[in-house]
Amino acid sequence: MRVERIYDWKVGQGLSERDARGADPAMQVADTVRIGHISDTHLGKGENPGMRRGQMRRWLEAFDGLDVQVVVHTGDLVEEPGDEASLDWAFETIDELSMPVVGVPGNHDVEEPAVESAVARRWGGFPRVETVGDVQMILADSMAWPTVDERSRRERDAADESGFYSAGGLGKAQRDEIARLTAEPFDGARIFAVHHHPRQPVPPKPWYEQNADLMRPMDDADEVLELARDLGATLMLHGHRHQYTAPYAPFDDLLILNAGSSTPSAPPRRARIVDIAHHGGAMRLWELVRF
Repeated sequence: MRVERIYDWKVGQGLSERDARGADPAMQVADTVRIGHISDTHLGKGENPGMRRGQMRRWLEAFDGLDVQVVVHTGDLVEEPGDEASLDWAFETIDELSMPVVGVPGNHDVEEPAVESAVARRWGGFPRVETVGDVQMILADSMAWPTVDERSRRERDAADESGFYSAGGLGKAQRDEIARLTAEPFDGARIFAVHHHPRQPVPPKPWYEQNADLMRPMDDADEVLELARDLGATLMLHGHRHQYTAPYAPFDDLLILNAGSSTPSAPPRRARIVDIAHHGGAMRLWELVRF
């Protein structure tokens, strides 16, 4: 594991990249909440399911040794919806850790959009709010909408063949519930965790171009970003797009972070640490890779 990049972020001042050579991810800014971020582990995929399990365990153990206070997994925990053996392994492993791990459903985790999945039953209901120190995490299910009947014929045909759907969004009912859950003022940082990306800030690789309608941003991305801004959120974590994307800001005070994929069959394998300081007014991002 090595640090590939370090970014510093200050509300009102934006993002700056620092030289990562010689950086030690154990170095922690005083009075911070330290978050680990992984995604798209796809446990159970491939001929050797133990490989991805080992990779996920190594990330979690690394986080545990770096004083991470909570890990956020942004979806696609498993490759096949309802893979109970992989789910049992994942949550038994999580239970062994000294830090909590929270997560949201990905499209590979859900058999049918808007219907509670096996992963959702283990993670907990959605949307919900978890608080760690002075950070409030808004965990939302971007497979909750559109419903099956509202999806394209191509996506439904692809789901019949593959066993999972692709596109996603929060939908009005979930956005309204998030607004209700966060109606009380919060004197700290607010962050969102979702599976699908809200925007595509960089040109996609050829595979994404060929499957643009299946790998598109959230169908209600503009409404979700407006909600995040209205709630004063300073950070949104997501997965889904395995292609690495550098941090970016759709508007001044909200930073978007894509996890990439933490356990692909071919390296690099990515994860990150986010140190949140000054009630969300400042952040340091440690981009971690394994080869």
